[in-house]
Amino acid sequence: MNGRLIPNLELSSNEPQSYYLSCSTADSLVDYDRGPNLVDAPDMGDGLFIGREAELKQMEAILLQNSHSLTRKVLILGGMGGIGKTQLAITYAKRHHTSYSSIFWLNATSKSALTASLQRLAPQILPGETINQLDDDQLWAQISLWLSKLENPRWLLIFDNYDDPNQYQIEQYYPFVAHGSIIITTRQPDCVNGYQIKVQSMTNNEDSLNILATRSGRPNVSSGNDNSLTTM
Repeated sequence: MNGRLIPNLELSSNEPQSYYLSCSTADSLVDYDRGPNLVDAPDMGDGLFIGREAELKQMEAILLQNSHSLTRKVLILGGMGGIGKTQLAITYAKRHHTSYSSIFWLNATSKSALTASLQRLAPQILPGETINQLDDDQLWAQISLWLSKLENPRWLLIFDNYDDPNQYQIEQYYPFVAHGSIIITTRQPDCVNGYQIKVQSMTNNEDSLNILATRSGRPNVSSGNDNSLTTM
C-alpha cells in the first residue's frame, strides 16, 4: 500500500498473527487514489529544475507537518511573474506524490481557464454519463463533493497563476469540507489567505550558473572576476 496508514484493519479469526483489509475499506482506498495528474502542467522537466531547496523545505514543513490531520492546509507561493513559482509547485508535487492519494493541477489564470481545467479533471473522478449531463456549476459541485468525502482527505490541488483576484474569488473553488491541501501560485499573495512563501530571485550564484549551463547546454559556464558570466 505504498507505506500509507491503513485504517480499520480487521483481524482474521483463523490466523491471529495476520491482518487483512475489509473489502469495503480496500474499495474506498482504491476509489480515491488517482495519483498525480500533472499532464496539463507546464513542467520544464526534472533535469532543468535547479535550486530552490530552501523554499521546498519550507513547503514541506507547512504541508507535510501533521500529514494525517483533517485540517486543510493552504499554501501561497507569491512572487513576480516568471520567477519560478509554477515549477516550484510542480517539483514539490512530483517529489512528494506518495504523500497524497491524488494531485490535480489547475490553470487559475482566469475563471474560464479554471473551468476548462475542471472539465479536463472531471473524467478522472466522475462517470462519463454524469459529466455530459452537468453544466459548469454542477460539474464543480460534483467534483467538490468527491473531494469533500471524509474518507478522501489526502488530496492536493494546485491553483496555478491566480494573478487577478479581482476577476473571481479562488475560495469559491475550495471543496466544501475543510480537509486536504491547496497550493496557490500568484503575483498578489496578500490577496489570498494562507501560509505564505515569497519566492525571490535566485541569490545563490552557483545555482544561477548551473541553471545557465543546463539550459544552454554548455557545461563549463563560470563567472569571471568581474562577476559577469563567461564560458570556458
